[in-house]
Amino acid sequence: MKRWLLVGLILAMTAVVTPHALAHTELVSATPAPGSSVQALTEIRLEFSEPVGSDVRIDLMQDFVPAAELTPVLDPDRPNVVFTAVPPLPNGVYTVQWAVTSVDGHPISGSYSLGINSTPPQPDTPWHQTLTARLAFLLSGVFVVGYTLVRSRPKTVSPPKPKR
Repeated sequence: MKRWLLVGLILAMTAVVTPHALAHTELVSATPAPGSSVQALTEIRLEFSEPVGSDVRIDLMQDFVPAAELTPVLDPDRPNVVFTAVPPLPNGVYTVQWAVTSVDGHPISGSYSLGINSTPPQPDTPWHQTLTARLAFLLSGVFVVGYTLVRSRPKTVSPPKPKR
């Protein structure tokens, strides 16, 4: 019984600690927000969970074609914020593509859609973030731990029967 309690405690600690231990810089917020529609687009502002290096790129695309020439700038007061001015653009759906390098050297990139007087398509939830996938991962982990415990159990050998 103590063994199963220990296994459960280890699994719980792993589930809580692992995402934080493996985490790198990530996009915390964007203005305009992903999936939003605005009257006019004058600036794009990206906030990250940690400071970013000077290697920053923000592209604004429409139908896989660059829509404007952008010059991203690091906010001098907040090293985790990058922004760029956007020239006047016609109505439509646009894709913001960004790439930064965190101060620890890891490249991070992503993209999202927004609209100028248009509604961008809403993204689907990635398959690995669905409840079904998370339950499958959890059950797989429980199975592996259970199987390992059963297989590692010492085999008891019964003493030989005395001969008569």
